[in-house]
Amino acid sequence: MTSIFKQISSFATVIFGVLLLTFLLIHLVPGDPVEVMLGESASTADRDMLRADLGLNQPVVTQFSRYLIKLAHGDFGQSIHTKTPIIEMLKTRYPATVKLALLSLLIGISIGIPLGIFAALKANHWQDIVVTLVSVRLSAMPAFWLGPMLMLIFAVWLGWLPVSGMESNTSIILPALTLGFGLSAILTRMTRTSLLEVLNDDYIRTARAKGLTEKTVILRHALRAALLPIITIVGLQMGSLLAGTVITETIFSWDGIGRLLVESIEKRDYPVTQACVLVVALSYVLVNFVTDVLYRMADPRVKFAG
Repeated sequence: MTSIFKQISSFATVIFGVLLLTFLLIHLVPGDPVEVMLGESASTADRDMLRADLGLNQPVVTQFSRYLIKLAHGDFGQSIHTKTPIIEMLKTRYPATVKLALLSLLIGISIGIPLGIFAALKANHWQDIVVTLVSVRLSAMPAFWLGPMLMLIFAVWLGWLPVSGMESNTSIILPALTLGFGLSAILTRMTRTSLLEVLNDDYIRTARAKGLTEKTVILRHALRAALLPIITIVGLQMGSLLAGTVITETIFSWDGIGRLLVESIEKRDYPVTQACVLVVALSYVLVNFVTDVLYRMADPRVKFAG
């Protein structure tokens, strides 16, 4: 119970630090949202009036305190530009990012773990070399290059899939493949390395000596022992997918939280930017907690930190 309380306290400290750092960085970035909204030709009186209406004429400490008080009451505020409640914007955008992240994760796991197992079983053979080379090449392809390449091949040349947007159910395939291929490359190498570390252990030889089939030895014994580092990578990558889909969402015009974050930064929409960063930070915290739970399920000897 004490360890869980310490973990919750640590998460709360991280969230507060993220809020404070984001708030300060946004206010230090050059640019005035009032000037963006009214234009350079607006009069000084009009700028001062709008700045007072938005509360931007108050000290930074006062603005941050008011922001925290609103958050404590579940009020994310409203967009400076559209006057839309931010909570409504998040309800629309965040599920799209979660959907894209989950499908990308599924693609990465479906490709990466089987290929990693195959490479480990064929270690130092030509099959292992081919899988390793492919995984290295995939991991070296950034999303801003791989995304347009997939778009060019499957949307422009072959015409099988939509170029971008969210109008069709198949619109998610290309952005999910862009993210999933990169994840699969990481999982392939991690699975191979982890499995090779346990395949020559005594209990694996004992399992084989008992007459168990190779499939049973690999899936029930070796793979379970190699799961911890794989779970770590999956947890970290899920957090990264929830926060790092900015480039992919922009390329494919996918209306998720990443694209909303970029739009709010470009418009100097402080409240929306802060809300997006807060949601991303909370996502990381939740993913880390779920990863800890999966640790304990995979290996009861692993306890919560603290």
